Amino acid sequence: MLKLFISLAAILSFTVVTGQEKAKTTQNPNTQIDQYLAEVVGKYNMPGIAVAVIKNDKIIHRNNYGKANIEFDVPVSNKSIFRIYSLTKTMIVTGIFQLIEQNKLALEDPISKYLPDLPSTWNSVQVKHLVTHSSGLPDIVNYEQLPENEAKEKVFADAIQFEKGSKYEYNQTNFWLLQKIIETISKQDIEMFIIGNQFGNQTANTNVFFSTDSRDIILNRVTPYNNFSGGNMQIGLSNNKSYLNSCNGINITMDEFIQWDSKFNQNKLINEKTKKTMWELFPYSKTDYKFTYGWDERVINEHKSYGFSGGRRAAYRNFPKDNLSIIFLANGIGSDVNVEDIVNHIAYLVDNDIIDYGFVAYETLMKSAQENVSGFKNTFATLRKDPKYSNVNFEEHLNRIGYMLLYVDKKVPEAVSVFSLNAKEFPKSSNVYDSLGEAYEVNKDIKNAIVSYTKAVELNTDPGYQTRISKKIKELKELSK
Repeated sequence: MLKLFISLAAILSFTVVTGQEKAKTTQNPNTQIDQYLAEVVGKYNMPGIAVAVIKNDKIIHRNNYGKANIEFDVPVSNKSIFRIYSLTKTMIVTGIFQLIEQNKLALEDPISKYLPDLPSTWNSVQVKHLVTHSSGLPDIVNYEQLPENEAKEKVFADAIQFEKGSKYEYNQTNFWLLQKIIETISKQDIEMFIIGNQFGNQTANTNVFFSTDSRDIILNRVTPYNNFSGGNMQIGLSNNKSYLNSCNGINITMDEFIQWDSKFNQNKLINEKTKKTMWELFPYSKTDYKFTYGWDERVINEHKSYGFSGGRRAAYRNFPKDNLSIIFLANGIGSDVNVEDIVNHIAYLVDNDIIDYGFVAYETLMKSAQENVSGFKNTFATLRKDPKYSNVNFEEHLNRIGYMLLYVDKKVPEAVSVFSLNAKEFPKSSNVYDSLGEAYEVNKDIKNAIVSYTKAVELNTDPGYQTRISKKIKELKELSK
């Protein structure tokens, strides 16, 4: 069942409030950013973070907060090296477009041109399908703990998931193959190619490197932390294989990232024409999902930005028309935090016109649901009528709030009420009925759970989904006898 990511970012008020669009910032943005990020460290239980804000090619904010290592009380410093996880893909895609700019590669090239040992069903997939996560290939992440030859054999035997180019589905196989293509063309391993072409030919540079194994002991690398199911912060020693370097392997200091951003913005990595091509929206044939050739596109109050995030703890966002870049690096996560919300708010503190009305709407609705769910419908109706919120994804917000009430606040009847409103407002969505069925099930209302799940199956024709939910309906019917 699809559960939309629950973000605690909107529960805590920070300095974003419902009326934030009514007044401009009066405090120094640097002071506000420091206050906000100190709050992020404390209230989100993020052990340590580093943040840089670059405006008009000048660093207007650069600071470190919290601990690089908790147990030895080591603060984050300018020497701290952060693993950026899937944010690595931004630099890999830039490397792909460097090769395109050099006429060594083309988006329309079939990947079999460079990788001749693929299954025949993979041969027609093109480079553009890899960078846009529209290949439909099975995901090698299912076998990431296996040696590459074994993982390769298994993923090659898996079925194609959907027609190439039809939709976006995030997939590590895509970037595993892009790594192979880069290495084939450049005759270098991925680390030498990326570092040499984007960070200078610094073979002895210890401030940026590839390592997918967080167990490696490396000078100045921050200790990774997670908040596990027991509720206690623990060291998070994720271990991937080097063949997934292009997926999540870059480790970097903030200073190196700032230099990379400067080169990128000054068109020293790729030229403006190439960058424009890279940031075009990909025309998926069966969805209107907004994604470019390797980058998320985010439009905040008509301010267009491009970026990506990794591991729910690292994010980079570039606002080209505003000449604004934001780099956010963290070493841990103590709760379900959406780093995109954090970056959005930093942008707002720099320029009050970059206001995320989706975030404001979610915060307003979340507060209403937690304080007085009986007035929630009126709050929702008021927001939905306001033209400022015309582009807000209310279906997603209601779903997130419903799950927050259901599993975090343990307010089951209130959750049912929110999910019921979502089903009423968006009756063509399978997901809202799926979530409503789940809430009824938690509330021990088996009869209505069956009704809701049945409606979800009617709206979602995916064979795998229908099989899974039909099985659940059958189990619930047995329970109700």
